[in-house]
Amino acid sequence: MARLEDKIAEIKDPALRQIIDEEVKALKEHKTFGLVFEAHQPEVVPLSNAKVTAREIVAKRDKLTETYRVERVRDGLAELVSHADDSRETVPVESLVVVRRMGDPIYPALTPIDSIKNTDPQTPHHILIEADNYHALQLLGYLYAGKVDCIYIDPPYNTGARDWKYNNDYVDSNDTWRHSKWLTFIEKRLILAKRLLKPDTGVLIVTIDEHEVHHLGMLLERVFPDAYVQMATIVINQKGVSQGRLARAEEYALFVFMPNAYLKTHHDDLLSPDRSNQKRFQTPRWEWLLRGGSNSRREDRPKLFYPIYVNPIRKALMGVGEPLPLEQIPDLDAFPEGTIAWPIRTDGTYGNWQVNPPSFKELIDQGFAKLGGYDKNRKTWTVLYLNRGTRKRIENGEINIVGRDETTGSVQIEYSSSESRLRNIKTVWHRGTHDSGIYGSSVLRSILGGESKFSFPKSIYAVRDAIASVVRDRQNALIVDFFAGSGTTLNAVNLLNAIDSGQRQCVLVTNNEVSEAETNELKSRGLQPGDDDYEAMGICRSVTWPRSKYTIQGFRDAPLAPKNPIVGAGHAREDSPSIAEDSRAWPAPTGEVGEKIPLPGEYLTGRTKPKEKRRTIQQLGFAEGRNLTLAQRKQLVSLIPAVPQSKLEADTPWFLADDCPVSILWDVQHAENWLDALAEADQITAVYVVTAENKLFKTLKEQVEDTLGPLLVEEEEKRPLSAGFPANLDYFKLDFLQPTEVQMGRQFAAILPILWMMAGAKGKRPEPSAPSAPWLIPHDCPFAVLMHEKRFCEFRAKIDGRTDLTHIFLVTNSDSAFHDMRGELPKTTQAVQLYKSYLNNFKINVPRQ
Repeated sequence: MARLEDKIAEIKDPALRQIIDEEVKALKEHKTFGLVFEAHQPEVVPLSNAKVTAREIVAKRDKLTETYRVERVRDGLAELVSHADDSRETVPVESLVVVRRMGDPIYPALTPIDSIKNTDPQTPHHILIEADNYHALQLLGYLYAGKVDCIYIDPPYNTGARDWKYNNDYVDSNDTWRHSKWLTFIEKRLILAKRLLKPDTGVLIVTIDEHEVHHLGMLLERVFPDAYVQMATIVINQKGVSQGRLARAEEYALFVFMPNAYLKTHHDDLLSPDRSNQKRFQTPRWEWLLRGGSNSRREDRPKLFYPIYVNPIRKALMGVGEPLPLEQIPDLDAFPEGTIAWPIRTDGTYGNWQVNPPSFKELIDQGFAKLGGYDKNRKTWTVLYLNRGTRKRIENGEINIVGRDETTGSVQIEYSSSESRLRNIKTVWHRGTHDSGIYGSSVLRSILGGESKFSFPKSIYAVRDAIASVVRDRQNALIVDFFAGSGTTLNAVNLLNAIDSGQRQCVLVTNNEVSEAETNELKSRGLQPGDDDYEAMGICRSVTWPRSKYTIQGFRDAPLAPKNPIVGAGHAREDSPSIAEDSRAWPAPTGEVGEKIPLPGEYLTGRTKPKEKRRTIQQLGFAEGRNLTLAQRKQLVSLIPAVPQSKLEADTPWFLADDCPVSILWDVQHAENWLDALAEADQITAVYVVTAENKLFKTLKEQVEDTLGPLLVEEEEKRPLSAGFPANLDYFKLDFLQPTEVQMGRQFAAILPILWMMAGAKGKRPEPSAPSAPWLIPHDCPFAVLMHEKRFCEFRAKIDGRTDLTHIFLVTNSDSAFHDMRGELPKTTQAVQLYKSYLNNFKINVPRQ
C-alpha cells in the first residue's frame, strides 16, 4: 500500500488520481483480524566492489530505492533502463553501485578475511560472516537447513532514534511507516530463519523492548504457527530509565519453541544464579578428617593413626591401611610422593583421624569422603569427609545428593531450600549479572581497550543464560546469531563451552554498517563504501571481529581504539541516558603499538568451588557468662543474628543447636566438654565466648580453630579474560557470483569455504587445488571433492579407508553419472552433486516477497 500511494501521487490525470486514491483509502479502512501492516518494497544491498557491467542491476549511490538495468557501458557512461517505468537515461559509471534486491536469486561466495586458531583444528570452527543478514540467511539455509539448535538474535528495537536502516536510509520517529517497515524487515528474515531450526527441538530467542514487543509477538505467531511462544522479562538496568513516566528497567526475550522443544529442570534457576541471598551456598558441607582440639595427638588415640591410599592422578581415595603401632614411625618416603596420606598436623607433629579404618572405608564406598589439597611440606593430603551430623541431615532431606563425581567417587551435595531443588526456568529474570552497563558496556570497553562504537551491548551473562537455557544439555549444539552486533553471542558461547567442556559451534552474521556521524565525516574526506579506510570503520571490522579475536586469544594488540570514537551502531535510545557502569571492575589498559596486552578482568562462570574461610570466634568480655540470668542472656543474643531466644536456658554452660550456625560458651569452666560437642557440629560458622579472661579466651580460640578447622564455603569460580578460550574462528565476507561462472567451474575457490562449512567447518580450511587437479582430498578435513568424473575410480581408491569423511562432492553435469558414483561411495557419507546442488538451491529457494 505504501508504494502504491507513492505511485498514485505521480498520476498526472487529476480525476483518475482522485478515483484511485479514494479506492485505496477504502481498502485501507477494511480491518483484518490479527497483525496488519504495510508490506514495503524489497530492500536492496549495495555491492560496493562489484564492477558495473551490462545486464547488472544498479542504483544511484545517493538513492538506492530506485533500481535500473544496465543496457550498455561505454566511455565511462552507463545506459540505464528503469525498473519502475522503463524510462532510459545515461549517467556516469562512478555515480552507480551494483545492487541485489531481496527476492532476486543470489549465488553467494565467501571471501576469507581473517582467522584465529587457538585449539585443535578438528574442533568445529566458529564462523563470522560480514554481510547483509538476509542474503547470509539464504546461504545458511543451504548449509544448515533443519540443523540449528538455537537462534539468538538482538534485532534493532525501532526506538525512533535512527538505530537502523531500511533501503540504506535511517528510519526515525518522523517516518510514518516506521512500524510497517520494521515488521517487513523482520518478517523476511524470520521466514528464512525458520528453515534453519531443527523442526522438532529448535528454539528461536528474540530480544526486544516495549517499542515493538507486541507487534513482534503477533508476527512470531504468524510465522511460526505450530510453535509455542513465551516471553521472559529480563531486568537489564537496576535503576531504570524514565522520561517522567514509569522507569523502564527491563527488556524482553521471546522464546519460540518448536513442537518438541522443552527446557529441562536444573538445580538453579539459570546458569548464573545470584548466590548472595541463598544461604545454602554459605553453609559448610565437608569437614577435615584430621582431628583438631582435644585428643588430637597420635598418642591420644593411637588406633586412629593409619595410612590412606591415594590415586594422585584421579585425586581419588583408593583405600585404608591398618593402624600403625605407636612405637613405629611412619616412613613418608616408602611410597611415591602423593600416593599416601597420614594424619600429620599443621605443625608437623603426628595426629589422628576422626574415624577408625572400617568406618572410613565405608565412607569412601558411599562417596562421603574426598581429597582436598596436597601439602608438599607435610607430604600428605588434606582429607575431607561428611560427619554424622551432615549425613543425618541428608537422610532427613535437609541436604540433597545431586550427583557423584565419576572420577573420585565422592558425592555432590546441596543444602535444600523451601523450594524443590529441581527448578524450572522462570519468566522473570532479575539477576545483577544481567546489568547491561556493568556486564555489557564495561566488558566491551575492557576488551577493546577504550570506548567502543557500539551502544548498549548486551550483558554477556544475560546472553549466556538465555542460550544456556536451551543448549546447556546439548554440548555439540549449533547456535546462530544473524544480528551479531558487538559479538556478545560468540563470547557467551565460548564461556559456556569453557564451563562444561562443550564443543558448541556459533555462526555470527553482521553487516559492516558505519554510523551516520562517521559516514558524513568519511564522505567529507572523499571516502566511499568499498574504500579500505571506509570499511575499516564498519561495525564488523572495528568491533565484532576484534572482540571475537581478542576474547579467544586472551589479549589485544595495542593501540586499537581511536582517540575520539563516534558512538554509532547499537540500540541507541533518545530516552536512555548513559547506564551507570563500574569502570573500576573493567579497567581500560594502554600499551605501545604491537604490544600484546592481556585482557583485564574476570568472567563469572556460574560454577562454585570450595574455599577455606576463617570462622568468626569472638570474645564478649564484659562479664562472665555463667553469672548472667536468663533475661540477660536473651538480651545479649538479641544482638547476635540467627540465635533464637526461645532456645536459651539459664543453667546450661553453653548454647549449641543443630539448626543454628552460632554457638555460645557461657561457662568457660566447661570448655573441654564444649569443644568435644563442637567437633560434631559442622554447621557452626560463628562462636562467642562470654568471659573477661583474655588469656583464657586466646587459648580457647586456638582450640576452637583446631577443633572445627577452617570453614569450607562455596565461592563462585572465576575465569580470567586473559585465559582466552580454546576455540577457532574464521571470518568471511559474503560476495556474489555469476551462475554461468559457477557452472563452468571457474569459481571453485570462491565456494570452497562453503563446502568446508557444509562438512562441519572442521580441520584447517583447505586452499583450492590447481585448476588441472582431478580432485581435492584434504588430509585433515572430513570432505573430499572430485573435479573430473572420469577419474572416479582413482578417486575412490584415494579415499578408501578414510572413515572420517562425512561429505563427498562430485562435479558432474550428468544426473545418471552422479547416481552411479554415489552408489559406490560409503553409506556413511553424504554425496553432493556440484555444481547443480548449489545452483538449483539458490535459483529455486527464493522466498516470496
